[in-house]
Amino acid sequence: MKSFDLNSTIPCCRIPATLRHGRGTHAWPASLHVGAPRGLAQAVGALPLIVSLACQPSSTPDQGEDEPSSGQDEDLDTFIETEDVGAPGDGDGDVGCAQAETSAQLLPNNLLFVVDKSGSMNCNAPPSDNECLLPEKKVDNEPSKWQSTHAALVGTDDPDTERNEQGLFRQLSGDLGLSAGLITFPVDSRCAILPRGDLTTDIAPLDAAQVEALDSALTLVPEGETPLAGAAIRGLDVLRERLVSGELTGNSYLVLMTDGVETCQAAALDDLKEYVPIALWGFDIRTYVIGAPGSEGSRALLSQIAHLGGTSRTASCQHESEAATEGDCHIDLTESQDFSGDLAQVFQDLGQSAQASCAVDVPQDAFVDPDKVNVVFSTSEGARETIYYDDRDCSTSAHGWQYTSKDQERILVCGQACERLRADPGARLKVVFGCEETLLR
Repeated sequence: MKSFDLNSTIPCCRIPATLRHGRGTHAWPASLHVGAPRGLAQAVGALPLIVSLACQPSSTPDQGEDEPSSGQDEDLDTFIETEDVGAPGDGDGDVGCAQAETSAQLLPNNLLFVVDKSGSMNCNAPPSDNECLLPEKKVDNEPSKWQSTHAALVGTDDPDTERNEQGLFRQLSGDLGLSAGLITFPVDSRCAILPRGDLTTDIAPLDAAQVEALDSALTLVPEGETPLAGAAIRGLDVLRERLVSGELTGNSYLVLMTDGVETCQAAALDDLKEYVPIALWGFDIRTYVIGAPGSEGSRALLSQIAHLGGTSRTASCQHESEAATEGDCHIDLTESQDFSGDLAQVFQDLGQSAQASCAVDVPQDAFVDPDKVNVVFSTSEGARETIYYDDRDCSTSAHGWQYTSKDQERILVCGQACERLRADPGARLKVVFGCEETLLR
């Protein structure tokens, strides 16, 4: 089952912040006294993507490798060149442009999992237990919802259940630029959530040591109530603060999973509904929501959070129902007859989504015409090809480039073009402003 819309994920390549205006300033709801968290520096890998900004017509030089001017800043590879860049499909190219270039980096995708460990997670999932009247397993040789969650995230080799699974974190371990962290809630047998700025497992590159840290944090016996709103707000605030401070860079996702309804601080749900869209539009944090069996009474809420967080499963999904049990924008596993298998597939889809996209931001302090754009892809062997404008669905049909939003601040490369770009460590992507775009059909 394909759970995630790849077209809704945030791209992973960006222009250095020194070329861009600062992030937008937004009012942040002062709920639960959430404050500035401690940071964690991230190591990122470099992908030599080049963004070129056409400034004015110029003479046409000889073809050849780009040579930076002397005295180049090592941290900001910016220089002026003149190159023969034509409109897509015109063959020889007849427009000379003065260009400012800067190298972009492959920045990490930061995945913060906020996972419900309330007592009801001790129950078997349907069909073994359809009611969960007691917080314990009815069928001993079938996994509890918590065991299935642990297996889907980390993996398991459990002779009691005859399950031997690798899990998302181990599957993605060592992937360049992918970081993960964890919040479990509650932190006691009642309603407590983590202190401000704290995480159960800090966000770090997903290497073998981080996988083991996540595994250790998920090796527990579930207990307590469901402070869903407070835990999610804590997670969003950690991501926000670290992005603002620069201690995190790249694309950030919060993945909220619960098997129940808010049972601790219902008033905080209104604050959560404010936090989620601010996190999306102000800080590029997308919120995925997974409803495990037991969350039937939260469908409307979870659907609304997914919609506000930019991860609606379909454009026409229901997210405004007044009935608590109605809503389908989130990933609803309440009726799953194979919770373990379906949850594992959900996390695999999420992992693929986090790896799948490639894009560049358009510098907002440069003089450019966003309606006159060409994208040129140069392989490590020197071959060049034009990537054409393609406004079809990036997750299914498109194989060219497109803007990711109406404000035209980011260019996304889709499909086979993105796959070729990511597969070639020496590839360069050049975005040239000043030439009419050509539509791929």
